[in-house]
Amino acid sequence: MLHRHRTTQVADRTKSNARPVRHLRRDHPLGVLRNSQYRRYWAAGFATFTGFNMQMLIRGWMMYELTQSPLMVTMVTAAMMMPMLFLSLVGGALADRVDRKKITMVSDVSLLGSFIALFVISAVGIMAPWHIIIISVINGIAFSLSVSARQAMISGLVHREQLRTAVGLSSTTYNSAQIIGPAIGGVMLPLLGATWALAASVVVVVPALYLYASLRPAQHHSVNDAKGSIVGNMRAGLAFTYKNSSLRFLMLSAMVMILTVGPFQSLMPVFSEDVLDVGAGGLGVLMLAAGVGALIGSIGVVAIGEKVGHQKLELIYGFLAAASLSAFAVSPWFVMSIVLVSVTAFATTSFMVVNMTVVQVMSPDYIRGRVVSVRFLVIGLMPFGALAMGAGAEAYGAQTAVAVIAGVGAAGFAVVQIASRLFTPKNSQPTHSDQ
Repeated sequence: MLHRHRTTQVADRTKSNARPVRHLRRDHPLGVLRNSQYRRYWAAGFATFTGFNMQMLIRGWMMYELTQSPLMVTMVTAAMMMPMLFLSLVGGALADRVDRKKITMVSDVSLLGSFIALFVISAVGIMAPWHIIIISVINGIAFSLSVSARQAMISGLVHREQLRTAVGLSSTTYNSAQIIGPAIGGVMLPLLGATWALAASVVVVVPALYLYASLRPAQHHSVNDAKGSIVGNMRAGLAFTYKNSSLRFLMLSAMVMILTVGPFQSLMPVFSEDVLDVGAGGLGVLMLAAGVGALIGSIGVVAIGEKVGHQKLELIYGFLAAASLSAFAVSPWFVMSIVLVSVTAFATTSFMVVNMTVVQVMSPDYIRGRVVSVRFLVIGLMPFGALAMGAGAEAYGAQTAVAVIAGVGAAGFAVVQIASRLFTPKNSQPTHSDQ
């Protein structure tokens, strides 16, 4: 009862502190964008993640130029994602104890500093593979400790009735930028060269610091009420997620995507160079096509809203992503590959947006940071998927490895969806009994 009372108080405080929304059409899927605080938050996240993903594409290209090894290319993604396995739960506990805005800003400052450092290293001509790996690990640490706070901050910026749409749109910032950033980086590589493409990513990130500084989120009650040790808070987040069967199957579904279809971008430099023989210019075109698909997918999911059940959407998008990636893997024609990579990005992004939206909406604010951190712990498994693709490409060729792994993903989606329907009680919802 105490948690319910506190949660109601915070929700009312959030509603009163949210910026006025004039003539808000609550039935419009993009109505939350009339909220000026949320617009700033959305733009800041998009700038941060776009610059970040530009960097990852450019680093992958530079690594391949330095080593000619598909495995080392996937190591760039693995080095960035690996810290999430160890630090995402810590970040979730911090998000429920410390000011979420401050955590987010400290993370962005550290990201900007590392981007500048890599640009300088490249500009003076001393770039080596270990530089790229170390900077990627540093970025992964900053990202892991802040991503839960960044996501959970939304509830302090919008009205309660806007939360579902706000969460869905915020997911589009990460998932779309995950495709759009590499698309921009891929276009800049042949035009500017790797060094100045790195510099462009620095410029993209700078506005995010101003935008985050201008936010005035309502105080979440967990800052005052999340008692005990960090370890205890982490255990509570894991227990809360595990006990709710709907959240548990959402995490398993995301795990299948992360380990199979999700890492497809990590081998794009290999496909453009060795399979399709289109070089850096072709890489830019492929990633730009993927960016268009991701945007359409992100906005489409928000527009669909609650008209279609999330389980059905995840199954459709999961199968579509696996099928289109399998076809892309064996495609010998550049034009067909452009279409297929766009469809893959559309389906992958749509799947991830649906999944993250439901996870956040099902989680009460007092523990939202910790539940979201479990979701990002799952994302931290991506290095294993990326490394499996890289090792498979080294042993059997990129086309065979990606096609087989995508097939495994399709089977995984089917198993998880069948199990969720058999073992999830109707109207399963999180309770407020765990802290």
